[in-house]
Amino acid sequence: MTAGWRDGGAFVVVSLEREDEPVSKIMEIFEPLGIPIEVVGRGRQLRRTPSVVFRVPHHRVAEAILALELQGFPDVFAYQIVDSPTTGE
Repeated sequence: MTAGWRDGGAFVVVSLEREDEPVSKIMEIFEPLGIPIEVVGRGRQLRRTPSVVFRVPHHRVAEAILALELQGFPDVFAYQIVDSPTTGE
């Protein structure tokens, strides 16, 4: 799946109710919508609450967040990956 991530995508962080909550529950939300995701981490590294971090294509971020919130995940946020422009010398 990494070949399809040339644009970098955006990182989406979802808080979970329990540390052992299955990531497959989140994947089941995106599958019927055709939103590709790549799980890049889980646990308490970024937040005090259990969470999962995944990457979503830029153009699907808003749709992914809305889908999660509608399915009962109220604590969702995203980080956009932006390449800094290179300067030629």
